[in-house]
Amino acid sequence: MELFIYEYCANADLPGEPLPHASASPQSMEIRTCQRTLKISVRPLELSTARRFFEGSDAYEFLMRFASGLESEIKGETDVFGQVKTAFKNFSQMNPEFLSQYQTLFSNLFEDTKEIRAQFLQGIGGNTYGALARRVLNPEVKSKVLILGAGQISKSVAPYFADSELTIYNRSELRLGELSADLTQKGYQGIRYLSGDAELSEEIKAAEMVIIATPVGSVLDALVISNCSPSTRILHLGAQAHEITSFETLTQGAQSLSDLFALEKEQSLFREKQIQQAMDACRRRALLRSLSRSIHIHHGWEDLALFY
Repeated sequence: MELFIYEYCANADLPGEPLPHASASPQSMEIRTCQRTLKISVRPLELSTARRFFEGSDAYEFLMRFASGLESEIKGETDVFGQVKTAFKNFSQMNPEFLSQYQTLFSNLFEDTKEIRAQFLQGIGGNTYGALARRVLNPEVKSKVLILGAGQISKSVAPYFADSELTIYNRSELRLGELSADLTQKGYQGIRYLSGDAELSEEIKAAEMVIIATPVGSVLDALVISNCSPSTRILHLGAQAHEITSFETLTQGAQSLSDLFALEKEQSLFREKQIQQAMDACRRRALLRSLSRSIHIHHGWEDLALFY
């Protein structure tokens, strides 16, 4: 199996990739999440700064664990699978000349990930950022909640706060429109969408809970610190506790991914057994794929749409 994966820290500036014969070489693909950045290729790259490197069937096994949420701090979380799908869809649209190099790989990956999740990771509880964020903040129906950002994390978190007075801000009207269309299609009504910077300061002042779903250190961090009221509860989903020391000046401080991870670790022995079974299944599937064994699982329509 010709597969090479290079893992970096989240938000890492990846080194350049020498492609002297780019027209004849498959282009590598990147997947960025709040915990890590992956560079995926079907040929070896001249990269030496990765914190971890996987090759062949080991790389495919890692990619299955990653897509299944088994490499996440929140074991079994579902958001990362959506991020993998989105990354591949974007790669396919931007690099159609290289699609044939990766289509079989990701078709197999989606097939195997769905089967592993269905067999071992259904109903393990607390396996989304949204579910954990709701448990951490515990909003009421009339709570004024503001989410900053319109990416994959916001897409996951918003439904868990849709029964409150929810506003979602993003500077990009295009991204905000895509999120609005997705949530509306799923039946979530009454959410306010805001793209204007002029109104944002007042929205922060009025919010009882602010969920930051953008990378740490953005201008939004400073805007929240300077405008939130002393009673505002803040949850930063783009950082862990040691990365948000600037929020310590606030009366309430801020909670972060660290709080979600701590809550997630309160899981039962039964859940740990399910996760171990899923890890073992990833290993077996990777071995079968390396031996070119076919495993037939029907795709859903959402998977088929990625290839057209």
